[in-house]
Amino acid sequence: MRRSISLKKRMLILCFTIMVPLLVMIVSILVLLRNFTESYRQIVTNITDANEYNINFEKDMNYTVYRVVIGSISLDELKEGDVIEGSDIRYATVVKNPYKMIEDARADFQEMQKNVTANDSTFQIKGILSCLDTLENVLKKIEKNLKGPSNYSNNMPMWENDVHGVTSLIQNYIQKYIYYETMSLEQLKNVIEEETAQAISLSILLLAGIIAVAFWIIRRTIRSVTVPINALCDAARQMEKGDFTAEQAIPSDDEIQILVHRFDRMRDKIANLVEDIKTEQMKLKDTELKLLQEQINPHFLYNTLDTIVWLAEEGQDRDVVAMTTSLSEFFRTVLSGGRDYITIREEVTHIRSYLSIQQFRYEDILDYEITIDEKLYEYIILKLTLQPLVENALYHGIKNKRGRGKIIINGYEDGADLILEVTDNGIGMDQEELYSLKRKLKEKSSHERSGFGLINVEERIRMNYGYRYGMEFESEKGKGTKVKVRIPKKIPPLSEKNILLPSETENF
Repeated sequence: MRRSISLKKRMLILCFTIMVPLLVMIVSILVLLRNFTESYRQIVTNITDANEYNINFEKDMNYTVYRVVIGSISLDELKEGDVIEGSDIRYATVVKNPYKMIEDARADFQEMQKNVTANDSTFQIKGILSCLDTLENVLKKIEKNLKGPSNYSNNMPMWENDVHGVTSLIQNYIQKYIYYETMSLEQLKNVIEEETAQAISLSILLLAGIIAVAFWIIRRTIRSVTVPINALCDAARQMEKGDFTAEQAIPSDDEIQILVHRFDRMRDKIANLVEDIKTEQMKLKDTELKLLQEQINPHFLYNTLDTIVWLAEEGQDRDVVAMTTSLSEFFRTVLSGGRDYITIREEVTHIRSYLSIQQFRYEDILDYEITIDEKLYEYIILKLTLQPLVENALYHGIKNKRGRGKIIINGYEDGADLILEVTDNGIGMDQEELYSLKRKLKEKSSHERSGFGLINVEERIRMNYGYRYGMEFESEKGKGTKVKVRIPKKIPPLSEKNILLPSETENF
């Protein structure tokens, strides 16, 4: 079974594949350059230091010893410091302490001996150091002779033979040392050229290998991403067409697989949501149809027509016209060309028509008052939001009360929401009855016509506006009931076919 490698690990492998060999190559080149530079610097330093003695040592030593031998300068005076001969600084000569010159030369050549780059150079330095020891012994003999009676005759041959011979030999050793160091520099140059060519060849091979491996990893990584992504795009296009059942074989064994699983889960959830929406839409249409059937109640229509007939027989033509007009207005809003939304102004007209009709029948017990602020009239609400509440207040509040009752319809703003209230001073409900009503609304179950009307309003509000909106009840036995409806002041944009325009109600 193939072991899956995540995209993150692939990227890390790619980085290591490129960076580690490059880092090794760069470090190797830097070490090589450092070694070459250090060797080159040391050889140049050796040659430079040796050249200082090659130019000045023999001449300065011979001159100093000569001045001492002829008695112009004493060694004791030179031991105290260098002596400048001549009053004119431009032509003055510096006479140095010979012992100090030998001491400095010995220290410098001993240091060079530690850093020689060729065996022949080592031999030359040993010769120089041996000559310096011999020269120091000669100086001591000259210094001893200077204290005797015939110092000049004894010291001059020593100066001519021993001092000149030793300094000349030192000069010869120094020149050979410089020669061998120069040859080392030439050899170093050849080594640098050879190893540089090898480093270039190895670097080219290494870079070619890195590029090949990196290209292979990048190609596999790109395919592991693009192939599943393309498959997901195809699945998304199928979803766009409404096909939520098409299964896509998406090959992947890394983070893309997580995306694939999430996509499949999302597709399943969307499919379920679509089905739920279809079910809710069908349920909503069925509810609205039942509401329409409730509004076109045959008993209400029969009673209204009987009243119109009775008024006509009594010759009350104005009342017949008024009642017929109210009935026409009532059914105009009920039907409303199949629209779902109307303005609050039209809902108020519908309620007023309904109550006007009922006042003909219950003129002894029914009063009503509509106090909705007219600045709210242009807001849009669901059709038949308040009329079922008014009907419920009449039949189950006012009608069962002894004496005259009143229904008040009020409306006001509450932040971003609208509050619409239907209040009656009917028989009211005790706490048990109020709890029972709320339970019916929650369970959406009622076998009573009044219960169905309230459930219908509650369900339609929540299906259209959301579950934070709906109805609240306040009631007290013997004092009345208040139903408070909360809906948003600004609803989502609606197409014209869902809004009942005033011009259409006028031409109904």
